[in-house]
Amino acid sequence: MKRIIIEISDEQHQKMMDYLGRNTALNIEHETFSGYGLNLNCVDGGFASWLEVEMNGKLDLGEVDWNIE
Repeated sequence: MKRIIIEISDEQHQKMMDYLGRNTALNIEHETFSGYGLNLNCVDGGFASWLEVEMNGKLDLGEVDWNIE
């Protein structure tokens, strides 16, 4: 089985966790369950890759490194 590994900085991780926490609280307050998604976006040729988190909106975490093992 292959794995996709996305490397994020501590700062990106903190931003993602804060964002998910706020939106989870919002879901609980409004009694909804939206879930969340992680979108890895890449430019052809490997020039740039960035990660977005979607949950009641979109958070762009900026550039990331990733690979398939």
